Amino acid sequence: MQRRPVRSTSLKAVGYEAATQTLEIEYRHGGLVRYTGVPAAIHAALLQLPNKLLFVEQVLERNGYEREQLRG
Repeated sequence: MQRRPVRSTSLKAVGYEAATQTLEIEYRHGGLVRYTGVPAAIHAALLQLPNKLLFVEQVLERNGYEREQLRG
């Protein structure tokens, strides 16, 4: 999956694959996390908000999306 750089102090890049509803987040500290079952609207909202880390914590982490730690 290709990830695109984002403007964030904590997140480095975000990738999304609509066909599988898979979202990947690469952190500036080197971590890489994959979430599955994420609707396109959630991905779009993440890209629009200024505080992306807060969105990850409040929406992705708390709403039961399957999470896989790929790195770090």
